[in-house]
Amino acid sequence: MRFEDIKEKIKELQIIGKGWRGVVYKGILDNKILAFKVASRPEVIKAIQREGEILEIVNKENIGGKLTLKGEDFIAYQFIEGKHLIDIINENNYKDLIFQIFIQGWKLDNLKINKDEMQRPLKNAIVDKEGKVYLIDFERAKFSKKPSNITQLLQFVLSLKDKYFPFIDKEKIINLGKNYKNDYSKDSLKKIINEILGEEYENRC
Repeated sequence: MRFEDIKEKIKELQIIGKGWRGVVYKGILDNKILAFKVASRPEVIKAIQREGEILEIVNKENIGGKLTLKGEDFIAYQFIEGKHLIDIINENNYKDLIFQIFIQGWKLDNLKINKDEMQRPLKNAIVDKEGKVYLIDFERAKFSKKPSNITQLLQFVLSLKDKYFPFIDKEKIINLGKNYKNDYSKDSLKKIINEILGEEYENRC
């Protein structure tokens, strides 16, 4: 099944994004609001299919929009109603939002999936009206024996040091990241979270 085979069945179809691998549409199919990522040319079809395979895996850990349909040249998944992290993060919610990303990053590391964009989640995460964070856009994700989602996320945290984390010790954070990559354990994650977000969030792990 190709996207053209179902296109006429999709209501309110509209383009919401374009990338070098494909076009992203929003539409309603079987009474569900979905996003459709469609390969823009034959040579990127495998990449789109791989993204679908990865979404299937991460969905089991409650990560990403739920994959609904896979076709020959497209994937369709839950459209997340919300705002990009960059538009909603502030002094009142930054700890809760970043904590959620840490947990999802740790799960990805243990799935041996490297998202490859965790150092810049401001435009690659959506926050819904309930405050839940959804990581989006897994087209660069790949399987890896040594994934680096948490260590990339630490780069993001350090980039926010002046605004949100003036108290953290950069060298200590770097060393905690190195120790974490030795075992990817929850205990190592807890030490990172305690140092950055405090004991309250460590206890929520």
